[in-house]
Amino acid sequence: MKDGRCPKCGGSRIARTEFVVYMGAGLSGPTMELYACSTCKYCEHFLKGSVEEKVKILDSWKWVQREEGGPFRQ
Repeated sequence: MKDGRCPKCGGSRIARTEFVVYMGAGLSGPTMELYACSTCKYCEHFLKGSVEEKVKILDSWKWVQREEGGPFRQ
């Protein structure tokens, strides 16, 4: 969507804004970029800045550990 084209419907009227995620108790979280298609209303959020930096700073963010195996994984 950052290129001005919706990946879902191919629309080219894309709106963009930025907002800060409120974490509660007066804490501000990361800044996010929001892209929304005016045709199909599909939205994408992107973290502004480094993911590594946010994981180090915000205690509530953890790296996802991929599980090997499982009933639906090969």
